[in-house]
Amino acid sequence: MKLAFDLYLAVPSERVWSALTDPTLTEGYFYGSRVQSRFEKGEAIEYSAGGMKMVEGRITAIEQGQKLVVSQRALWDESVAKDPASQVSWEVTKLGPSTTKLTLVHDGLDAKSATCVQSNDGWPVILSGLKTLLETGKPLEMPQA
Repeated sequence: MKLAFDLYLAVPSERVWSALTDPTLTEGYFYGSRVQSRFEKGEAIEYSAGGMKMVEGRITAIEQGQKLVVSQRALWDESVAKDPASQVSWEVTKLGPSTTKLTLVHDGLDAKSATCVQSNDGWPVILSGLKTLLETGKPLEMPQA
Protein backbone atom coordinates (compact mmCIF):
# COMPACT_ATOMS: atom_id res chain seq x y z
CA MET A 1 0.00 0.00 0.00
CA LYS A 2 1.11 3.53 -0.71
CA LEU A 3 0.17 6.77 1.05
CA ALA A 4 0.78 9.94 -0.97
CA PHE A 5 0.36 13.61 -0.08
CA ASP A 6 1.02 16.87 -1.96
CA LEU A 7 1.44 20.11 -0.05
CA TYR A 8 1.87 23.63 -1.39
CA LEU A 9 3.74 26.12 0.75
CA ALA A 10 4.19 29.86 0.44
CA VAL A 11 7.90 29.70 1.28
CA PRO A 12 11.10 29.20 -0.75
CA SER A 13 12.13 25.62 -1.49
CA GLU A 14 15.36 26.07 0.52
CA ARG A 15 13.28 26.73 3.62
CA VAL A 16 11.25 23.54 3.04
CA TRP A 17 14.46 21.51 2.67
CA SER A 18 15.75 23.00 5.92
CA ALA A 19 12.53 21.94 7.63
CA LEU A 20 13.23 18.34 6.59
CA THR A 21 16.86 18.31 7.72
CA ASP A 22 17.16 20.72 10.66
CA PRO A 23 16.39 19.10 14.04
CA THR A 24 15.31 22.40 15.59
CA LEU A 25 12.65 22.68 12.87
CA THR A 26 11.48 19.04 12.86
CA GLU A 27 10.88 19.37 16.58
CA GLY A 28 8.25 22.01 15.79
CA TYR A 29 6.09 19.82 13.53
CA PHE A 30 7.14 16.14 13.71
CA TYR A 31 5.52 15.24 17.05
CA GLY A 32 8.30 16.97 18.96
CA SER A 33 11.01 14.75 17.46
CA ARG A 34 14.43 15.87 16.30
CA VAL A 35 15.92 14.38 13.14
CA GLN A 36 19.51 13.16 13.32
CA SER A 37 21.56 12.24 10.25
CA ARG A 38 24.56 13.21 8.16
CA PHE A 39 22.14 13.34 5.19
CA GLU A 40 24.24 11.28 2.82
CA LYS A 41 23.24 8.15 0.90
CA GLY A 42 23.67 5.05 3.04
CA GLU A 43 23.76 6.99 6.31
CA ALA A 44 21.50 6.34 9.27
CA ILE A 45 18.59 8.63 10.07
CA GLU A 46 16.47 8.75 13.19
CA TYR A 47 13.77 10.84 14.81
CA SER A 48 13.82 11.00 18.62
CA ALA A 49 11.69 12.86 21.16
CA GLY A 50 12.22 13.02 24.89
CA GLY A 51 14.94 10.38 24.78
CA MET A 52 12.71 7.94 22.89
CA LYS A 53 13.60 6.81 19.37
CA MET A 54 10.42 7.28 17.26
CA VAL A 55 11.74 6.26 13.83
CA GLU A 56 15.01 4.73 12.64
CA GLY A 57 16.20 4.09 9.13
CA ARG A 58 18.74 4.56 6.39
CA ILE A 59 18.92 7.09 3.56
CA THR A 60 18.60 5.20 0.27
CA ALA A 61 18.68 8.24 -2.03
CA ILE A 62 19.28 11.94 -1.62
CA GLU A 63 19.48 14.95 -3.94
CA GLN A 64 20.39 17.91 -1.74
CA GLY A 65 17.57 20.43 -1.63
CA GLN A 66 15.25 18.28 -3.73
CA LYS A 67 14.74 14.68 -2.67
CA LEU A 68 15.17 12.49 0.40
CA VAL A 69 14.30 8.78 0.35
CA VAL A 70 14.48 6.74 3.55
CA SER A 71 13.97 3.07 4.35
CA GLN A 72 12.61 3.26 7.88
CA ARG A 73 10.99 1.46 10.79
CA ALA A 74 8.46 3.04 13.11
CA LEU A 75 9.22 2.58 16.81
CA TRP A 76 6.84 4.92 18.65
CA ASP A 77 4.82 2.06 20.16
CA GLU A 78 4.91 -1.73 20.40
CA SER A 79 2.35 -2.31 17.64
CA VAL A 80 4.32 -0.45 14.95
CA ALA A 81 7.69 -1.76 16.14
CA LYS A 82 6.57 -5.25 15.02
CA ASP A 83 6.04 -4.09 11.41
CA PRO A 84 8.72 -4.37 8.70
CA ALA A 85 10.52 -1.36 7.28
CA SER A 86 8.81 0.80 4.69
CA GLN A 87 9.97 3.62 2.43
CA VAL A 88 9.33 7.34 2.85
CA SER A 89 10.16 9.73 0.03
CA TRP A 90 10.13 13.53 0.34
CA GLU A 91 10.32 15.55 -2.89
CA VAL A 92 10.75 19.34 -2.85
CA THR A 93 9.80 21.18 -6.05
CA LYS A 94 10.46 24.89 -6.50
CA LEU A 95 7.45 26.47 -8.22
CA GLY A 96 8.56 30.09 -7.89
CA PRO A 97 10.74 32.30 -5.71
CA SER A 98 8.48 31.78 -2.70
CA THR A 99 6.22 28.87 -3.67
CA THR A 100 7.12 25.21 -3.14
CA LYS A 101 5.41 21.89 -3.70
CA LEU A 102 6.25 19.12 -1.22
CA THR A 103 5.33 15.55 -2.13
CA LEU A 104 5.45 12.82 0.50
CA VAL A 105 5.07 9.16 -0.49
CA HIS A 106 5.06 6.42 2.14
CA ASP A 107 5.30 3.09 0.29
CA GLY A 108 5.77 -0.59 0.99
CA LEU A 109 3.11 -0.74 3.69
CA ASP A 110 0.80 -3.61 4.53
CA ALA A 111 -2.66 -1.98 4.47
CA LYS A 112 -3.65 -3.74 7.71
CA SER A 113 -0.45 -2.98 9.61
CA ALA A 114 -0.34 -0.65 12.60
CA THR A 115 2.28 1.45 10.78
CA CYS A 116 -0.04 1.99 7.81
CA VAL A 117 -3.09 2.83 9.92
CA GLN A 118 -1.22 5.19 12.24
CA SER A 119 0.79 6.80 9.40
CA ASN A 120 -2.40 7.46 7.44
CA ASP A 121 -3.65 9.47 10.43
CA GLY A 122 -0.27 10.97 11.37
CA TRP A 123 1.11 12.29 8.08
CA PRO A 124 -1.64 14.93 7.64
CA VAL A 125 -0.87 16.22 11.16
CA ILE A 126 2.88 16.35 10.42
CA LEU A 127 2.41 18.05 7.05
CA SER A 128 -0.10 20.56 8.43
CA GLY A 129 2.34 21.32 11.23
CA LEU A 130 5.21 21.80 8.77
CA LYS A 131 3.13 24.18 6.63
CA THR A 132 1.96 26.17 9.64
CA LEU A 133 5.46 26.42 11.12
CA LEU A 134 7.07 27.57 7.88
CA GLU A 135 4.35 30.02 6.87
CA THR A 136 3.66 31.57 10.29
CA GLY A 137 6.83 30.87 12.27
CA LYS A 138 4.74 29.21 14.99
CA PRO A 139 4.03 25.52 15.64
CA LEU A 140 0.53 24.23 14.98
CA GLU A 141 -1.34 23.98 18.27
CA MET A 142 -3.20 20.68 18.45
CA PRO A 143 -5.78 19.91 21.14
CA GLN A 144 -4.70 17.27 23.61
CA ALA A 145 -6.17 13.81 22.98
